[in-house]
Amino acid sequence: MTTAGSFDAPIEIFGGLVTDMSPADLPHGVSPDCQDVMFSNGGVATRPGLQALFGPLVGNPTVNYVKTYETLNATLRTLALDSNGILYKETTPGTLASVATGLAANAFANSTTLFGREYLGISDGKTGNDLPRQYDDTNFDRVSQSGPGAGPTVVDENVIVSVTASPNGATQPAAVAIAASPNGATENGFLVTITTTSAHGLSAGQSVTVAGVGVAGYNGAFPVVSVPTSTQFTYIAGASGLAASGGGTAASATATIQTTSAHGFVVGQLVTTSGIGVSGYNGTFAITSVPDSTHFTLTAATGGLAASGGGTAAAAGSVSAGVHQVCVIFQTRQGYLTKPSPATTWTASGGKRAVVTNIPTGPANIVGRILCFTGAGGASFFYTGSGSTLFSGNMVIPDNTTTSLTVDFSDAILLAGVNVDDLFKLIELSDCAGVLDYAQRLFWWGERNKQNNWLNLGFDGGFTGPSLPHYPLGWTPDAVFAPGGTDEGNFVVWGAAYSIAGNGTTATRGLITQPAVTDSLGAPLIQANTDYTVRARCARNALLSQGTFHVHLFSATGGINTTGLQLSAAQLTTGYVEYSAQLTAPLAIIPGDLVLRVYADGTPNQNGQFYIDCLEIFPTAQPVNASLVRASRVEDPESYDGIDGLLSVAENNGQAVRAAFKLRERLYFVKEHSLHVTQDDGTNEPSLWTIAEVSRKVGTPSVRGVGIGEDWVVIAHRTGLYIFNGGEPVKISQEIQPTWNQINWQYGHTLWVTVDTKERRIFVGVPLGTATSPNKILVLDYRDLDDAEEIAARPPINVTSSGRKTATDKTRKWAPWTIAANSCALIERANGTAVVALGGGTPGVGGGGATGKIYQLSDTQLSDDGAAIPSYYTTHFFPERAVEQALSLGAHRKLFSYLTLFVEGAGNLSLTSFTDSSRAAQAQQPLALSSPALKDLELPINVLGERVAFQVSTNQPGAWFRLQKFTPSVRPDPWSPVRGWN
Repeated sequence: MTTAGSFDAPIEIFGGLVTDMSPADLPHGVSPDCQDVMFSNGGVATRPGLQALFGPLVGNPTVNYVKTYETLNATLRTLALDSNGILYKETTPGTLASVATGLAANAFANSTTLFGREYLGISDGKTGNDLPRQYDDTNFDRVSQSGPGAGPTVVDENVIVSVTASPNGATQPAAVAIAASPNGATENGFLVTITTTSAHGLSAGQSVTVAGVGVAGYNGAFPVVSVPTSTQFTYIAGASGLAASGGGTAASATATIQTTSAHGFVVGQLVTTSGIGVSGYNGTFAITSVPDSTHFTLTAATGGLAASGGGTAAAAGSVSAGVHQVCVIFQTRQGYLTKPSPATTWTASGGKRAVVTNIPTGPANIVGRILCFTGAGGASFFYTGSGSTLFSGNMVIPDNTTTSLTVDFSDAILLAGVNVDDLFKLIELSDCAGVLDYAQRLFWWGERNKQNNWLNLGFDGGFTGPSLPHYPLGWTPDAVFAPGGTDEGNFVVWGAAYSIAGNGTTATRGLITQPAVTDSLGAPLIQANTDYTVRARCARNALLSQGTFHVHLFSATGGINTTGLQLSAAQLTTGYVEYSAQLTAPLAIIPGDLVLRVYADGTPNQNGQFYIDCLEIFPTAQPVNASLVRASRVEDPESYDGIDGLLSVAENNGQAVRAAFKLRERLYFVKEHSLHVTQDDGTNEPSLWTIAEVSRKVGTPSVRGVGIGEDWVVIAHRTGLYIFNGGEPVKISQEIQPTWNQINWQYGHTLWVTVDTKERRIFVGVPLGTATSPNKILVLDYRDLDDAEEIAARPPINVTSSGRKTATDKTRKWAPWTIAANSCALIERANGTAVVALGGGTPGVGGGGATGKIYQLSDTQLSDDGAAIPSYYTTHFFPERAVEQALSLGAHRKLFSYLTLFVEGAGNLSLTSFTDSSRAAQAQQPLALSSPALKDLELPINVLGERVAFQVSTNQPGAWFRLQKFTPSVRPDPWSPVRGWN
């Protein structure tokens, strides 16, 4: 075959995929079909291969989340969530270890790092389906939780003991003589030194009464500053310049009280003595020492009192007379203070301490409790800590075991303490789909709805105790059928659970109730004419074979006995599963005795156990808070104010908030088909921030549908991919619209978007065709485009003023990659680099099932974890009209006689020609590749047609290509220039 008479028609541009135009109409420089290629350096090449970062996870699941978490000490942790509900972390480079199990199966995660913790929203891609979580590299805890289900019991302290009769009941040391003048009393500045004629027995801090000294300024009652010797002590006088003097006596004001029985007093405690014969011993004093169980010492107003006795000693305090309230707060190991318990009251008689008992203890993550009180007749709650000026004034209990404590406070000291009224507005965050940090707060969306004013539905608010049986606080155990119920602290979803054990003989076990009409503050619970649903996570032990578990509403007076949630032993598994059922159809009237009941019946067998955790109730018509975004308090990531800590984003447009992102100090919320913006105003809580609409057309169906770029973001919407930098979103995917339309939008919530700002690629993982999870990645290469404006303004094809379609090289370049990945992220590595990590999806690499692997894109990896990379690139159809005219080829049949290529790689390069359309494929001779390429590859061909496209490809493990020159030689068909007979 000769090239004589032929003309060269080289490709000068290797552009990306364009499918929104007929292949025959495409201009030079774009591709009607390509796959698994990347664009760089004026050419097109096989994409990077997939290299496993870690070994396969147990059971070869899909990997639905991957992200880097940086700890407070700057340790990098790669986190990964698999479809079996197991969360992993990278402990050492290349090694994953389990952090938590039992999370929702087949769930996705969205997370953010703040305050040295990783906060995770776990969801189905649209709505939360597992608890909001936080991880601090040690503890995997719930974000926010309920407070105690009940308050403690309080009574006045009432301890009175008799003082021994005179002369042993009340004594003071005998006075000692002061040395004569001028050595007995001297002064240096204000510091007085007293010298006694015998040992005085005083110690620093004790009070001493000095009398009879010749210079009167030395006389009085003073605290001892120091004791230089056994016959000298010092104190601070009220005046300076006193002349040296002496004589008189020094008497210790320390009094020793002896009681007729053990008093139980401790050092620092206030005690009131009365009825002692010598009145100087009577009064209210702080105990200075307790030598033994029947003796204590105090500092009387004066020394030198005669021995006496009789009367009584009573524990004293500072609590003012009147009605006081008390509540309890849990403190978690993360430092979070929960909503306080319902308040209890007592009437103080005044002048005594408060004895607090039945202090709730919480689940294992509780490290302390705080008692909070009101002043007499007050409504605001306060507490004082270890810095209180009163003995017994510390209301912070630094453990989770103490159940009784005696405290003391005056109204003045209490009201100067820490006010906790705002904590009563806290709610427990429900399951959420996504979370983002902004302005030192956390913002959560995709929250499942639930009522927040029931008591201890999650069973994390404490149980009765310490003696068995243990029943959840806030619930009432039935007088007859409660036995069998108790707490469960190990086999739980979170915190604690409620367990009901059978005995094989009693029909009904573990019956507990709580009011369903109003809460402790009078707010309604079950309301008339409203349909309610109950959801709960339930399980059984391996021994349970008989019985049925119930959660329902009951009223004896109203004749109400709803079916509610009803689960037989056979329906339950030995792992927690969430179940839901209608709690009640709309009730016309709410009877006053309506209660929520939890119990098991059907005579559960001996040692068989039911378990329930995370019980929630919500109006059936509103299972999700679709437009609601929860915002934490500033620098308090677990506190969510039910009034001020929320934003309602275009609540009437019928769309759900799906994603959020930050851009230039602003916070954006992406709904399904609209975009909204707000900003911290520096003054108000989030509920008062202004929210503005940015777009009423562009949104995303997925919590992972926004990718963060270089001061811009890209948003995956049903109509296309949009770029946004603060103005109007601009579509950047029109050139592949037919491909975009093939996305299975029923499962659009599974798609994800990631931007690799180093390699300048945008990855969009999508479920194409009938796939129900991302089975392809649509990759946009923007290597030669520097900012959002250029990306938006550089489509692959432009139309000139004369109407001609042209392509240029510095444009958007799309290519689909045949990688099924359920997640993707840029993760940080220990060597200081960041890599694109892909969580394996279905089908797995090689076309089989999921592999349980996390992969990185590697330029040195020439296969997908050992499987071939099926890369190919199809040219436009030669020649376009302008070339026909320039080379005088005419509009009819051509002969393509020769190909010249500059291509390097490995393996064999397959070459296919398509005559007139992509359906007429003709294989050409394959070419052996080498790297580096030493010369152009040349191939004689004999292809006839009006137009011809060529495809180069490799599809063997280790094979790849990089094409930089492609030149066909073409001439008019010398034998049959038009179809038919010549």
